[in-house]
Amino acid sequence: MELIAQGRSADVYEVERGRVLRRYRSDIDAGLEARVMLHLEERGFPVPHVFDADGTDLVMERVDGGTLFEALLHEPGQYRRYGRLLGELHERLHRLDAPAWLGSVSAGQVGGADISGTDGARGLDGGYVARRVIVHRDLHPQNVILSERGPVVIDWTDVGAGTAAMDTAITVILTLGAELEAPAEVVERIEPFRALFVDAYLETCGADPRDGLDEAIAFRALNPSNTATEAAWLRASAPRCLDSYFLEPRAV
Repeated sequence: MELIAQGRSADVYEVERGRVLRRYRSDIDAGLEARVMLHLEERGFPVPHVFDADGTDLVMERVDGGTLFEALLHEPGQYRRYGRLLGELHERLHRLDAPAWLGSVSAGQVGGADISGTDGARGLDGGYVARRVIVHRDLHPQNVILSERGPVVIDWTDVGAGTAAMDTAITVILTLGAELEAPAEVVERIEPFRALFVDAYLETCGADPRDGLDEAIAFRALNPSNTATEAAWLRASAPRCLDSYFLEPRAV
């Protein structure tokens, strides 16, 4: 097998023409991810086709094309078009109700911690009425491939059931606070466009991330792949990261 890509938690190999193997380095069961991807494909959402899942291994369709992040690197002036595209994908995902078998704890979540206690709206009897949609919880420009058939969303490790508000807040956190793995000169060129990209994303994402920001910060704080810089940004900057995008006070 030929190693063709490496992420923070998994390696990707080409196993045969048109197929790749994604292998987690830690003890993560790829079965849930595979099941969700097949569920999404059946409903017309753009994901790679899954052929097989066994333990930490996931065999799926190879999708050729650059990522949305790479497109932004080459054309930072197109931040508005690309930001709106990411928002449109997210809004489209959140139209899909979470199936009953999909819980709020993802396969990749540390220790199986469930932080979804506020994942709903208060009903007339004072209890919580769940607003369960399928949430990616790691959607950012590097997890969208611009293929010949259109944008395809990858890396569903953190998929679960939750709120659109929390999911969109995670995307804002990742876009603004992730430590970019690119040469210094590239980072310097794209850095001014991060906030502008988020502004365009918020125009089309279809949710108010302020309603899910606290939960999003708590979820991201559990991620073992956070760098020291990212962890510090989460503590210091994430709680106020949406303030400049909204002129009106948050509805309560």
